[in-house]
Amino acid sequence: MQPLRIAVTGVPGSGKTSFCNYIEYDTVSVLDLAKKNKVVIEEDIIVDPIEIDIDLLKKILFEKWKNPPQNSVFVDGHLSHNLPVDCIILMRCRPDILEVRLKERNWNDKKVSENVEFELLSAIINELDEEILTLEIDTTNSTIPQIWDEVNEWMMGDRKTRMLDIDWIKELHY
Repeated sequence: MQPLRIAVTGVPGSGKTSFCNYIEYDTVSVLDLAKKNKVVIEEDIIVDPIEIDIDLLKKILFEKWKNPPQNSVFVDGHLSHNLPVDCIILMRCRPDILEVRLKERNWNDKKVSENVEFELLSAIINELDEEILTLEIDTTNSTIPQIWDEVNEWMMGDRKTRMLDIDWIKELHY
């Protein structure tokens, strides 16, 4: 398998960072890339979330990442799908479960509501580049090892790229 740059994206609470901390591959966060490339617009203890010039970061990385990496690297972050990656893992979580996860982080109601709504509407799918191979995973009831098994099958070519037919609105209201 040729080394790849793989975006691990999804709304906060969907399992991106837990997954990246579990796997035995190189990982880097979008925030670390932004800091390293000096594209953080505003970073303040009071300002949340930290603002990143994602378009400038994409432009910088497009130049830096012209050649394949030495080893596969997973790019962790809800903006990672905007970067010049080879493929995307989109993590999804049922909105009612996502809400519980975010409240456990002691997030304020507005921030919880915005992220739950973003997931409910499957908004991130509209941001994906259809030309980039994408694996969509429902993390709602999966353990991190189960998610890794699914990703590993996909990476080894045993599973084709796929998008799930998730309709959270239909599932939660019928």
